[in-house]
Amino acid sequence: MTPNAPIPVNLVTGFLGVGKTTALTRLLADKPAGEYWAVIVNEFGEVGIDGATLSSSGDELNVAEVPGGCICCTTSPMLRTTLTRLARGRRPDRLLIEPSGLGHPAGIIDLLRDPFLAKAYQVRAVVTLVDPRHLDDARYTTHETWRDQIELADVLVLNKTDLADVDQLARATRFAAALYPPKLAVVEARQGAFDPDLLDLALQADRWPVQEQAGTPAHALAPRRTPVSVNPAPMFWPSRNMQNSLGAESCGWVFPAETQFDSALVAELFEEAALLLPGLTRAKGVFSTERDWYRLDWVDGMSGAAVSAYRRDSRVEFIVAGDAPPDWAAVEARLAAAMISGAESR
Repeated sequence: MTPNAPIPVNLVTGFLGVGKTTALTRLLADKPAGEYWAVIVNEFGEVGIDGATLSSSGDELNVAEVPGGCICCTTSPMLRTTLTRLARGRRPDRLLIEPSGLGHPAGIIDLLRDPFLAKAYQVRAVVTLVDPRHLDDARYTTHETWRDQIELADVLVLNKTDLADVDQLARATRFAAALYPPKLAVVEARQGAFDPDLLDLALQADRWPVQEQAGTPAHALAPRRTPVSVNPAPMFWPSRNMQNSLGAESCGWVFPAETQFDSALVAELFEEAALLLPGLTRAKGVFSTERDWYRLDWVDGMSGAAVSAYRRDSRVEFIVAGDAPPDWAAVEARLAAAMISGAESR
């Protein structure tokens, strides 16, 4: 790693008993030779079992344990203190964080993007493990933390597939495919084994959609900037994507995570979306706002909003049916007006 370069950090999340520690043990066993990694383990109880297990994985490893309290709350000083200590000591080539299976990990992403810590750490793919059998159990599917962990994931690992039957696995696959925003990858695994390259999937250049130039150029909303990628190349923010098929046209925009929106203005956009876009059939989006991250939906003439655990980026999509060409420029202007920060170049 280049001296003083941000330390790559991945969250490995999932509900209690889904196999996170086993997955971490495999990742550590397969890490590149000579690399020094660090792991932060947050256990719900006071006795650190997972940390002791991981510590036996090798010498080129620093296991920092935070037992007895949840590190997911941004008001907790425990994680900030641990992260600061790691950055000031022997800098690891990668940091893996395993939050408690009962924690809401979105708060960790918020903390890592704090201006001070963002100088030392670079958030990469969030990996969430899910047991396909849990989709049959309302104790999981109705649990807020279980839903938040899945919503936050960049990579969804369907673990313990050897214990699930064909129907359970098919249901889990359909469930994953229907998620919005879509995952960067959905993979199957046994005993927590998945391709370590997935840790850097969020940095692959093909993650970023091709810029569309139809209508008002999307770059009118923000200056040219270079997103973090394995092979950085200049592009415009936000990215704009259009499709036209089966008598319907869709348009979507993607903004970097640091872009913040006025919550009242994006809510107003959804409430008035049908007036802006005659023939609107569906609208959905996730926005970082001055209050929190929100998922917004418009369906059957009704709009609604709910707090979201998603953190990868802000994005929105509208689908319109009919012969009249939608006025995407008007929508884009409303999005531009709702932006309150994060549009400046780096």
